[in-house]
Amino acid sequence: MSDQRDLLEQILSGGNRQLQELAAAGMVPLPPEQLIPVQVALAEGNDAAIANQAVTSLRGMEPRLVASFLESQAAERELSWFGRLSELPEIVEVVLRRQDTPRHLLADLAPRLWPELQDALLLRQDAIIEHPPILDALESNPQLTSNAKRRIWEYREHLLPRDKVAQKKPEEILAEADKWSEEEVKEAIDEARGRDREGEKIDELGGLNEGQIRMLPLPARVQIARKAGMQLRRVLVRDSNSTVAMAVLGQGQKITDQELELIANSRAVHVDVLAAVAKNREWIRKYSIVKALARNPRTNLSTALRLLPRLSFNDLRAVARDRNVPQAVRGQALRMGQTKR
Repeated sequence: MSDQRDLLEQILSGGNRQLQELAAAGMVPLPPEQLIPVQVALAEGNDAAIANQAVTSLRGMEPRLVASFLESQAAERELSWFGRLSELPEIVEVVLRRQDTPRHLLADLAPRLWPELQDALLLRQDAIIEHPPILDALESNPQLTSNAKRRIWEYREHLLPRDKVAQKKPEEILAEADKWSEEEVKEAIDEARGRDREGEKIDELGGLNEGQIRMLPLPARVQIARKAGMQLRRVLVRDSNSTVAMAVLGQGQKITDQELELIANSRAVHVDVLAAVAKNREWIRKYSIVKALARNPRTNLSTALRLLPRLSFNDLRAVARDRNVPQAVRGQALRMGQTKR
């Protein structure tokens, strides 16, 4: 053992170039757990000739031997070297799966992972929760698979704590949704319901319940909302992300007066949706929608006050008595009702 330590010291000290050349070529009497770290150190050294020899020797090693070393004996330096430079998926996968692989290294590897390794990285939920930039890095991978793309969005919405996720702006979400093909949306639907239904139109529920719809990746929900039929619109307009709900409203004339009245009455829709309904000149001409918006506690205060003058005496009295309505709206309705009496 002392002879091996002496040999290691001689190699790493750099005093014997011939010995370094032999070590780089893997021709010194050291066990793999000692030789491989030495070769990695030489591969990263300043002597180009020795570094090239070490790289050649490392790449020529038996993959099973390297994998065995990486699984339990490699330090961060060796994990990083093989993760970044190995061209063998089975070697890189060992690096991805090791529980103590540094999170920043996983993020560094993500942009270049082959499609067959992207799922292996996405199985590392523990690492992703600790270091969410792993998802951003994987998303930049030019070989990103449709399955990985779905998983990334699912993790952001349903796995990561809100305070660890950088919230995307509506325009960013819409741009991402534009990149999703109809085939990718169908794949997401098929996965959500757990079985394939070839030829299913995306404006049908397709066997999904409301919970499954909400589990679909955000870009998929936006795409579906743009073409959804009435039954599906009623679910998506209540989506917690206003971009999805606004995509429903983007269907314009396809939305019926009955749907609009239900939306205006709903306390489950996003406040941006109520504001959008109130800004649409065609929709706001309908008295039932004006009344619903004015009485909805989630309607923006300025919008509700602006709509009060259009209410009848009886409806103003009803608003004034409704304790669910903000006090400012109730007080204004009471004053206006007294004037109209």
